[in-house]
Amino acid sequence: MDLAHAIAAGGLSARTTDRRFRATDDEIRDAERRVVARRRAVVEASGARVYTERGRHVAQRPAQPRPATA
Repeated sequence: MDLAHAIAAGGLSARTTDRRFRATDDEIRDAERRVVARRRAVVEASGARVYTERGRHVAQRPAQPRPATA
C-alpha cells in the first residue's frame, strides 16, 4: 500500500467512524419527538388523582418535635 492509498483509507475510516457516532438532524428530531410522546403518555396516564378516603389519616402528618426528657 502506498502513501496515497493509506491516506484515502484513513479518510474513509474517519468518515465511517463519524457516521457511527454522530447523529443527523433528522435522527435528533425523531428522538425529540419520541421523548415528547413518551412524556405526554406518562402525564396523560397519571391524570388527576382521586382519593377514595378523606380525612386526616390520608395526609402525612408534619414531623413533631420530640418531648424533652427530664
